[in-house]
Amino acid sequence: MYSKVYRKILEPLWENKVRKRHTLEYEKKLNESQWLPEGEILSIQWQELRKLLIHSEKECPYWQSAFKKAGLQAREIVSYDQFRSLPLTTKPIIRNHYDDLIARSYRGKTWQKATGGSTGTPLHFEYTPKSDQWRQAVTRRGYAWAGAIGGEKQAYIWGISLSKEPFVQKLKQDLHHLILRHKYFNSFACNQESMLRWQRDLEKYNPKVIIGYTNPLYTFAKFINGRSSERVIRPDSIITAAENLFDYQRAEIEKAFNAPVFHSYGSREFMLIAMECEKHEGLHISAENLFVEILREDGTPANPGEEGRVVVTDLHNYGMPFIRYEIGDLAAWSDKPCSCGRGLPMLKKISGRILDIIQTPNGKSVPGEFFPHLLKDFPEILQFQIIQKKLDKLTVKLVTANSISEESLDKINKPISEVMGEDCTIEYEFVDNIPLTRTGKHRVTISMLDQ
Repeated sequence: MYSKVYRKILEPLWENKVRKRHTLEYEKKLNESQWLPEGEILSIQWQELRKLLIHSEKECPYWQSAFKKAGLQAREIVSYDQFRSLPLTTKPIIRNHYDDLIARSYRGKTWQKATGGSTGTPLHFEYTPKSDQWRQAVTRRGYAWAGAIGGEKQAYIWGISLSKEPFVQKLKQDLHHLILRHKYFNSFACNQESMLRWQRDLEKYNPKVIIGYTNPLYTFAKFINGRSSERVIRPDSIITAAENLFDYQRAEIEKAFNAPVFHSYGSREFMLIAMECEKHEGLHISAENLFVEILREDGTPANPGEEGRVVVTDLHNYGMPFIRYEIGDLAAWSDKPCSCGRGLPMLKKISGRILDIIQTPNGKSVPGEFFPHLLKDFPEILQFQIIQKKLDKLTVKLVTANSISEESLDKINKPISEVMGEDCTIEYEFVDNIPLTRTGKHRVTISMLDQ
């Protein structure tokens, strides 16, 4: 009953009348456009892209120069090959040309945000209220595929600031969460004591959907599965976010909650980039809001199924246009449409951060997935992290339940040594815990070769 009242009365009143936002209007458009044929969606996307390029050339000194160097005028761009003539945008470029990337007519009218800085230094950037409304609408649509709709009980296992908030601010936030029916659990405090409390509170709260960072959710699922065969937390679905999801993690989480996992892919720069639907055949791109490319190392487009670098253009951030922004992830396009019938382009897989890839002394690359798939078969290992500071040295940090046997260490060391080669030293460190990043995430592999 409450969810219907919320969606029909409270939410429209708040969003449309009080905040004067267009989020619900955009969401309605998105719910309709997702069922269009892919060709029609891509046509709409291309029209939005051309408008953004024309605006950027006119308003942003950096892009004026970039178009000139490429020998292009925005109005003349009619093909993807022409668009690819524009340079990629990277974090260093944004830091070094910050002011020149802001549109003249939007100066002083934008909001500022920062990435989590998991690669070392947070990236500050600008975005507009309108682009934020598009992001919110896209997220609402994607989460709704998993049943996370307004007014329904939702639990978040999320990174929460540890600093003490002013009383009035906290009161307003708590009231907002109460009206939304969102309950938050701090993933920064993911230990035995807190997980026992999470389980008790979730049993009492009985959320329809649980949304959380992948690794804390996985750790919590292992905790639940290890305590009892009785499953008392019964959500309809789970949404994993913020970190890559491996098959063994999906299986553990689904076992703990007896509910399907919907994986989402996003970033601080763009919010929801792609999301699994109810068919779980891949992740649908938020194509009405973002133009996504998957590129080979030489900058040419990757074929379906071929892994490449993820490059994103935000179609609605006119304040600081993100054009051909290399986000730092690897992914691959799906080679077939989803059976759900949506026309949205689809990713087959997301391989994670480029920095998660480990390099060998003989010039080969070891994908980040290698280590989780190897170490998942050792129940005595509670947590691990792989760090590469030098090309010829790899540090393996392990948190174990009890002392690990020499036999298990040999079984771990042999395949790692084989892929890294005889010129690489493998060093093991046994630690009590592995610190999370400042945003509450766990980095499985860390390459520091470029630092």
